Amino acid sequence: MSRIIRWVRSAALSLIVAVVPIAVSQPASASEPAGHVYVQTNAAAGNAVVSFDRGANGSLTLDQTVTTGGLGTSAGLGDQGALAITQDGDHLLAVNAGSDDVSLFAVTDEGLELADVQTVGDRPVSVAVSGKLVYVLNQGADTIQGLRITGADTLVAIPNSTRPLSGTNVDAAQIAFSPDGSLLAVTEKATQKIDTYVVRPNGRAMGPNVQASFGATPFGFQFGPDGRLYVSEAPTSSVSSYGVNAAGTLSVISGSVTNHQAAACWLVVTSDGRFAYTANAGSANVSQYTIAANGAVSLVGTGANGATAAGPVDLDVSDGDDFLYVLSSGAGAISAFSVDPSDGSLTSIAGVSGLASGYAGLVAV
Repeated sequence: MSRIIRWVRSAALSLIVAVVPIAVSQPASASEPAGHVYVQTNAAAGNAVVSFDRGANGSLTLDQTVTTGGLGTSAGLGDQGALAITQDGDHLLAVNAGSDDVSLFAVTDEGLELADVQTVGDRPVSVAVSGKLVYVLNQGADTIQGLRITGADTLVAIPNSTRPLSGTNVDAAQIAFSPDGSLLAVTEKATQKIDTYVVRPNGRAMGPNVQASFGATPFGFQFGPDGRLYVSEAPTSSVSSYGVNAAGTLSVISGSVTNHQAAACWLVVTSDGRFAYTANAGSANVSQYTIAANGAVSLVGTGANGATAAGPVDLDVSDGDDFLYVLSSGAGAISAFSVDPSDGSLTSIAGVSGLASGYAGLVAV
């Protein structure tokens, strides 16, 4: 009965999701896409995920718009990671910050299919997945909460999995798993803290282990493939890197390496662990860092390594690290760059314009 109710709710919301005006860089191709880029509308009248086919040259072509069965906020979430995709590429997850739930999509040969919607805590803004284990960051409730993806393409809440952050009104930005799924991390903007949790075999998180961020306002972050943590810091527009032990204890490797730009709020690491990129909200550009074997980060050039549309709010690299995409909510655009495999340098390519404002979250595969 609950599945039927959710289906009816999804169908009703799909009728009121606004048509998304999109200007695409190139016409649709009959060839099989090399990958996809997903963003969510975050519309308060009815949230939806917009899927683009990614061409071999990095170009984006609109594929479909699918309702999440939930509501967005039509306003900035102050987050990173409003969307997440499973390692096998079979499922996509989206937070619905306006209706306090999370949506699960099956990724099929025909595209996205809404599979389930599960209620979580107040104002979910970020979601992370490791295997079939999902954790959601509830910004309004100051908690994290665990769920599982079942074989029947549903989400099931893990009993007694809700854990607190360091306190109340911490303005948390992101949640993410370590590469092996044994740890979770959360950044708190208001308290200058980074929380870590040890994930038990039953999926329940143990913690938090609350630690001071090296720099002010830790925001977006990613674990590298080496298990180290790389974090952007907004006020100083900088990046810090940390070693992380099995208990989640952080040790600073590089502290607040500035990029001389404005408001580095979002960060992504390439899958080979050689480079990190920040999207800088205040200067509307991307900065490139190199990552040494010991996890130390170094700025490349002046830090202005690629201009984006105004108001970036998230970014991701495609599978294979060939392309970097940056979502700019205020400008209604996705900026795109090709990534040189030898040195990680960026070359601007045609992106997407004409999106509605308020979009949040971007995943590239």
